[in-house]
Amino acid sequence: MPNTSLPAQAIQSLDIFLNQRKVGVIVRTPGDFNAFSFDEAYRVSGGFPVLSLSFRGATGGLRKDPKPVGRALPAFFANLLPEDKLRDAMEKHHAGAVRPGNDFDLLAALGADLPGAVRALASDGTVLAARDDSKHQPKARFSLAGVQMKLSVMKNTGKGGGLTVPLDDGRGQYIAKFPSTAFPSVSENEFANLALAAAIGMDVPERELVERSDFEGIPEDFGTLTEGKVLLIRRFDREPGGERIHMEDFAQVFGVYPSRKYDGAAYHDIAGAINIAVSPAAALEFVRRLALAVVTGNGDMHLKNWSLIYRGDGANPTLAPIYDVLSTVPYIPADGMALSLGGERSFKAMSAPRWRSLANRARLSEPAVLQAVVETVARINEHWWTLPERAVVPEKVLERIDAHVRAMTPILNALAQK
Repeated sequence: MPNTSLPAQAIQSLDIFLNQRKVGVIVRTPGDFNAFSFDEAYRVSGGFPVLSLSFRGATGGLRKDPKPVGRALPAFFANLLPEDKLRDAMEKHHAGAVRPGNDFDLLAALGADLPGAVRALASDGTVLAARDDSKHQPKARFSLAGVQMKLSVMKNTGKGGGLTVPLDDGRGQYIAKFPSTAFPSVSENEFANLALAAAIGMDVPERELVERSDFEGIPEDFGTLTEGKVLLIRRFDREPGGERIHMEDFAQVFGVYPSRKYDGAAYHDIAGAINIAVSPAAALEFVRRLALAVVTGNGDMHLKNWSLIYRGDGANPTLAPIYDVLSTVPYIPADGMALSLGGERSFKAMSAPRWRSLANRARLSEPAVLQAVVETVARINEHWWTLPERAVVPEKVLERIDAHVRAMTPILNALAQK
């Protein structure tokens, strides 16, 4: 019978599952190296359902097992973990079970509820326990990649209603993104930008603004007491019944670590990967979303803010719904693109040569790319100025977004004459 209260150091092996299918194992070796290897039955199957495009060769089959990594997890798995403040909060929440900065420990603690359909469970059935386990306090065991304070939450179905954090084996249906003292009204900003994306025909998750008082049972470790609205977004990697849907972000697709999400690739790399792995039509939808970011001044569309999703049998990806859509220029007036577009990052440099460069490097039709940009600019201006959700955005923030939209519109409209 497995011991259910071993410290993190005692767990040496994690079985990796895609839903119920075992795909491999991560073993912690002497010297603090972490080695991932594919399960032989999964390899014989050809590697389906797909774990990550980064593990597949040019002919479509599985690559050799990646080399062991010292003091870190392989990049795909490192990208499943929270970053910065959210990581600090989760490590504090699991104090005693998770050593600060230890990726393997944190994956072991959060492995039952990771983004997408991946699960990482102790090979011997051990459940990680914190030092205060004697108090029988259940722990939050979800992981959401990224740096913003956001929690996976569920709606209470009882008489009282409200929202709460799922503990132990509970599964969150929504992502709650909490306000920031550094970026005032960021929830309202993103809410309006998501509404704009939906209005111009993009695939956008369900969302609503709620009050901090709507939540109960949030552990103090997560520090969500900042005043302001909370943005609640339906998780698109979970079915209504809680079933997992696999997804991977483009840091995972390209096999780069979270620390390189701003320089590990360029936008033409993403477009090219979508063109090959999904379809040219999906790549043009990526171009439209990129044009939205340029027009609205979103300088944070890095590798982790674009994803592929694997529905059905998990063999073929599609472009995931758009997410993390907000304008950064109200907070960082000199901001530019998160990644390079045609060798440039400045918003005002996004003229025709940049988009032509993207088209050529991604092997897309130049006219189709330019047309997608121009049409997106027209749709934005058709809907943005009368969008009802503008009303929730404070005047100062809205003024800066409006100024950027006005400045960028003629620059991108000029693509129609090229």
